[in-house]
Amino acid sequence: MQRVLIIGAGGWGREVLHQMTHDDAGHKVHWYVDGFLDSRAHVLDGYDVGVPIVGDPMTYMPQPGDVFVCALGDPRERLKYTLPILEKGGMFIPVHTQSFLSARVHLGQGCLLGHWVHAGPDVWIDDFANVQALTMLGHDVRIGRYAHVGAQVFMGGGVRIGDFAVVHPRATILPGVAVGDNAVVGAGSVVLKDVPAGATVFGNPAKVIFQKGE
Repeated sequence: MQRVLIIGAGGWGREVLHQMTHDDAGHKVHWYVDGFLDSRAHVLDGYDVGVPIVGDPMTYMPQPGDVFVCALGDPRERLKYTLPILEKGGMFIPVHTQSFLSARVHLGQGCLLGHWVHAGPDVWIDDFANVQALTMLGHDVRIGRYAHVGAQVFMGGGVRIGDFAVVHPRATILPGVAVGDNAVVGAGSVVLKDVPAGATVFGNPAKVIFQKGE
């Protein structure tokens, strides 16, 4: 039986813990969640989650039977804390309990899908991308490495989300639109045209309000 360790014991980590232990039939059959890896020793103070913090992801040495999940919302923090585990040979698993996946959906290493994510045919979700609850992904959507997509986002067919991009909750991205690497889409925005790499857009219709490098 595999031993699952969740990197990040904050709010997203606690959501993923609940999803895995209460809604996944594989729990205590093929794997069990043993605890969190987090450098913040007291982050669970006041929460009765049933599993402890068992180590620091920066120094933890993977053991035989270990598999990992990274539940950190910020893409750069996700990269920072997954790399030490990857460099030591650790393996990350995808989580997609209670998601609705159409034909030929690709799930990369360590990607996380929240409850009731709907993915159309030929969607590609790359390594360590997060897609939160109730998000709708049309056919042929591509979500890049370490990207973070908030809850209740709608993406039309053929949308492209770049590496390390962040799409905040309730945004709507029209079919065929590309959101560049490291870009940010503000909450509730309606994106009608391509978003340049490194840009932050907001509004309806979404407009650039900040550009990295300016």
